[in-house]
Amino acid sequence: MGGQRVLITGAGGFLGSHIARHFGGQGYSVAAVGRFATDYTRTIPNLWRLCGMTLPDPALVKAIKSFRPELLVHCAGTASVADSVQNPYGDFLKTVDVCAFTLDTLRLHAPDCRFVLLSSASVYGNPETLPIHESAPLRPVSPYGYHKMLCETLAQEHAALHGMKVAILRIFSAYGERLQRQVVHDICQKFVNPRLRRVELFGTGAESRDFIHALDVARAVETIHNSDASGVFNAAAGVQTTIAELAETLARHFDNGKQVTFNGVVRHGDPLNWEASIDKLAALGYRPSVDLDAGLAGYISWFKEQRKSRHDRKTTAAGGDTGHRVQELDGRGLLHRVAGKGA
Repeated sequence: MGGQRVLITGAGGFLGSHIARHFGGQGYSVAAVGRFATDYTRTIPNLWRLCGMTLPDPALVKAIKSFRPELLVHCAGTASVADSVQNPYGDFLKTVDVCAFTLDTLRLHAPDCRFVLLSSASVYGNPETLPIHESAPLRPVSPYGYHKMLCETLAQEHAALHGMKVAILRIFSAYGERLQRQVVHDICQKFVNPRLRRVELFGTGAESRDFIHALDVARAVETIHNSDASGVFNAAAGVQTTIAELAETLARHFDNGKQVTFNGVVRHGDPLNWEASIDKLAALGYRPSVDLDAGLAGYISWFKEQRKSRHDRKTTAAGGDTGHRVQELDGRGLLHRVAGKGA
């Protein structure tokens, strides 16, 4: 609904930036809270303000009081299972502590604002049956999953004890332009790495994920808000894709003859198979809009363009350095012009 005000934490991140641009494009006034500004966040449609901060930060109180959001989408937090395994306490602070601070700030200063938490399918761990329904047992297999589960508990606490409007979205395997980590990005990196003769991946290839494009995550959030819905919802396509199938699709786009192999090693914290039931979200009118093949094609186009841009910047920088170093000190400490350098 155009004209409403939405505040997005983690707006400089992958999902946060997509959600900010989607809501701005729909006519919402957007307050973007994040650690850094990019060209992408600076051009969010209907942007009220870029609020630079690292949560928890008391500056969030001022932003909420000034902006008076009707919807807060909490995207801030960590995004790496592997990093959470290496540094679980750091992951806790950046995820659980930040979520608790954001919820309490909202409780104190904007208690009527809807709070939508971007959680993760990692709370399910390795489910006993597929597809996974929201009522499935929560059995995380990583610190990241446990910390997302704790964030869900905090959100439910504020709904039950303080009467706040809360919805939780359990995001499955999100991908899309500007994704710079996780399986889709990692496979693309290996296809373009000239030092690698083959693409070696963890696992057996039979592991599966349920991929959802970032645009559809944004649409899921909007569906929940417009439906005045609360509770827990899976956000996915409702389709299981094996990592072997994903790698085969990506290989066709790069077409460089690299063979894909699997080393049989399952990394600690990685689930085996995911396929979501999205019936609960579908009952609100939600339908995925981005087909996986089309979404991957768009992502690869962006990935290649980014890689080319980085290469061009490096080339320009190298040329610039050569052009400006027209004088150097000789062995006697005297400046002299260097042959072939500069005009």
